[in-house]
Amino acid sequence: MLPKVAITMKQVPCNLLPYPVMPLKQTMALYLLSIRPFFTKEGFIKQQRLAMEFLHNKGYELQQLLEAAGQQEINWLADRWITSNYLRHRGPLTVFSSPCMSFPKQDFRNVIDFTHFTAQAIYGMCEFKYLVEHDLIPVHKMDEYDLDNSQFHNVFGTVRKPQKSCDTLEQCNSDYVIVIHQNNFHKLPVYTADERILNINELRNRLLGIVQGNQAMGPEIGLLTHDTRDNWADAYGALCSQEHNANVVQCIEEALFTVSLDEMVQLPSKGQERTLVAKQLLHGGGLNSNSANRWMDKTMQLIVNPNGMAGICMEHAPADPQPVVSIMNYVQSNITNPEYGNDSDIIGLVEQPHQLHFVELDQGIDLWLGAARSSINKISNRLEMEVFKFPCYGKCLIKSQGLSPDSFIQMALQLAFYRLHNELPAQYESAHLRIFKYGRTETIRSTSMKSMAFVTAMTSRNASLKQRLIALRAAVDGHQTQTKLAMRGHAVDRHLFGLLQMARENAMPLPEFFCSLGYLKSTQFRVLSAQIATSHDGFMACGPHTSEGYGCCYNPRENDIILAISSWNLKPQISALNYAKAIELALADMGQLILEAGGYCAAKAASDCKKEVKE
Repeated sequence: MLPKVAITMKQVPCNLLPYPVMPLKQTMALYLLSIRPFFTKEGFIKQQRLAMEFLHNKGYELQQLLEAAGQQEINWLADRWITSNYLRHRGPLTVFSSPCMSFPKQDFRNVIDFTHFTAQAIYGMCEFKYLVEHDLIPVHKMDEYDLDNSQFHNVFGTVRKPQKSCDTLEQCNSDYVIVIHQNNFHKLPVYTADERILNINELRNRLLGIVQGNQAMGPEIGLLTHDTRDNWADAYGALCSQEHNANVVQCIEEALFTVSLDEMVQLPSKGQERTLVAKQLLHGGGLNSNSANRWMDKTMQLIVNPNGMAGICMEHAPADPQPVVSIMNYVQSNITNPEYGNDSDIIGLVEQPHQLHFVELDQGIDLWLGAARSSINKISNRLEMEVFKFPCYGKCLIKSQGLSPDSFIQMALQLAFYRLHNELPAQYESAHLRIFKYGRTETIRSTSMKSMAFVTAMTSRNASLKQRLIALRAAVDGHQTQTKLAMRGHAVDRHLFGLLQMARENAMPLPEFFCSLGYLKSTQFRVLSAQIATSHDGFMACGPHTSEGYGCCYNPRENDIILAISSWNLKPQISALNYAKAIELALADMGQLILEAGGYCAAKAASDCKKEVKE
């Protein structure tokens, strides 16, 4: 049965490009431009020499091997990137590999509202799955090229299974979801025998049955999925050595997605609600909260709290955030309709939800649970988050000045970092590669000589208003140019990654270039950033790349900007709260700068906003 949606014609991307191997000379020129701000003239000359030696010697050999791989594969990068960057990563998935996206705050008056919203979200996600399976997702274009939609097919029924050294990804087209409540796992069928989605009232009633079942708190098996991958692989083997438990784990893994119905978390003081949401979605709040009510291996975990917090935690290996953001936008745009999903005839005779029980949990499992408790305790205690809304202006004002909102915010992140740490960061921004078949992401290296000139002008007492404005426009335009190049595959990091993989795959010694200060400094991203834009009052949050820096996700809306800042509290000089305050001030100063060029009234408004931020 076709869901009641506006799009009824198939949308299949055409003319998708194979992912290219760019000329090494071009990549090395871009690389040298990107590292120039980090070195003195003498230091840069040394890095130039190392880069040129690599270009004409070992780099040339590796380029030949990569070009050969590129001729044999339509996308030489995709599988290598997933395997190296995700599946071989041995740290926990929690925070390190699993960003989250929040729904706008919901208003649940009672358990009926709580389960009704959850039923709406389940229904919407299943309806979106139908659109994906029948190629009804709109195909967008960049210039004359269609954008690849293959990642939309990777998020339903997918699981990352723990293995020693390298995990595996598996996908199953099932007809149920797994509901996790009080650490207990329940199989909830969501389709009728004729493959129609159960209506929302029926789903709600089944969820109510789970919530009001008066069951005891279950064993903390979900905690195992927060541990390091090798620890979890060992615990996984021990858990699944019992045939019944192996069947339970398989049932969880083959679900379309999991649904965590969490225990009530008390809302904090006004202004901190979003920060609490981010922590709950990323790691569950720790041992005394909802961390055991998770299964981090699943690509999508729908998480709902009775206090009105809701969102999705996603495991990054199968896909980038865009499919999940699209799902959330789809759900949010439909649930405002009171009749959504209430087709009275779609009830059907469907298997009732039933609980999955783990049995014979011996001392071996207890030992692994002890290690997992230690792991999630460290993560939840060490992760610092600060999520806030900058209310003074949004992309509407920035665009009215002929500036790119994304590039403008990137410059604010850089200015804030410099003011806080008195140095420029290696700054990462994610750019999609969807004009290529199976394209994932490329790195925009946001730090440049133009951004350095802008930061210098903004922090100099001697720079005039005109000089600062000129520097801002040059930096923003330069970043836009870099963005366009990156989305067309003309960047640095994925090409160098490919050369590094050729050395490893062919058992060749690691070239000296990859140990050079320029390479190491420019890939130690102290600001890891991503723009996730939605008109809804939601946001994405992720962890930082390094203990020396920050994660920063932002949602530029028409008249405000929502930002989520993260850091590890291992270094006294690194603080998500302090960086958030510095970003607020940078945005206020930059707003005042562009408005002062527009006249006194606009400048006064910006000045008032700046005072509010400082207060």
